[in-house]
This record gives sequence, structure tokens and C-alpha cells, in this order.
Amino acid sequence: MQNPFIFILGLALTTFTPTPSLAATFTYQGDTTTQPIWRRVAPGNPPTLISGERDGTLGMSVPYSVFDFTVDQSGLYTISGSSGSNIKWDIFLALYQDSFHPSQQLNNVLIASTTTTGGTAAFSRELTSQRKYFLVTTGRRIADFGVFTNSISGAGKIIPIPESDLLPGVLVATGITLLLHKRKNYLQKR
Repeated sequence: MQNPFIFILGLALTTFTPTPSLAATFTYQGDTTTQPIWRRVAPGNPPTLISGERDGTLGMSVPYSVFDFTVDQSGLYTISGSSGSNIKWDIFLALYQDSFHPSQQLNNVLIASTTTTGGTAAFSRELTSQRKYFLVTTGRRIADFGVFTNSISGAGKIIPIPESDLLPGVLVATGITLLLHKRKNYLQKR
């Protein structure tokens, strides 16, 4: 589940960003501390194993956060994530296309990457315009969770997809804004 702050920041950046230049960057922050748990995939391009499958263990069940987005132009995009500045933890990123379900970890996964130094995990991937992508941010180990900052940059504009449970609030806010704008125009004409 996305943090409302992430959505509002993304909406503000998307709404007030001028026409994109040759390269666009979208940055957002989140926190995996109190998020749901999933058994993550192993690193790979694409991943072919769920964490722990090769050695017969239960693998890593870690808290995760999902960011849904599309791009308006096909091309090469770089995705990176780093853990909080105060407490460094090993971040793990997995990119899914079209859909993401935490209990079907290998369905639609494109790439997964991690860091073992508390630094930045990053990868580049060709993305197709108007397709849905899901960036899953999680930890490499059970003790790896907390505040993170992710960036997506590439040839086109990165467009966040609002969560369905946030959509009614966005629609209400948009409706109120339109009514206030109409009222202002009406009062100016009087």
C-alpha cells in the first residue's frame, strides 16, 4: 500500500511539471517499517527463484512497499533506491510489469537488484509507454526495513498511478477545486 504522502508528492510533481525535456526524473520517499510482509524473489534479470528456494530454506520474508506507475514514452529508464540517511539498511528493488501480487512473486517480474552495503541499489530497463509497472521496495534481509528514497529517470515522463483507495479523495479534491474555480470566475464577472 502506498503512503498518501508519496501519492500527493507524485501528483504534485506530475501536475506542475512543465512539458518533459529529453530526460525526466521522478523521486519519491517511503517507509517499509509497518508495511505488509512478503517472501521476496532472489536477485536476477529476470529473477527465476523465490528467496530461499535454491538452498531449501524459507528465504526472506520482509516488509515491502509498492509504487505503481506508467511512462509516457518508451525507452531506457534507470531505477535506483537508497535507504534512509540516518539508518542505512540493505535495500532490495524488484520491478514488475502489468500486475503485482505478493504471493505470486515470479509472475510478471522483470528484474530484481539489491545492495549489501547499505548503499544504493540500481538497474536500467527498457520500459514501454502506457504499460503499468510496479516497483517493489523491500529489504535484503529480515532486519532490513525503514525509510527509503527511490528515483526513476529516463526518456519520458513518469506518471504515478493512484491507488484505488485514494482515488475517491483525489476526485473530491479535484471537484472542490473546480467548484472554487467556477465560483471565482462567476464572482469576477459580477
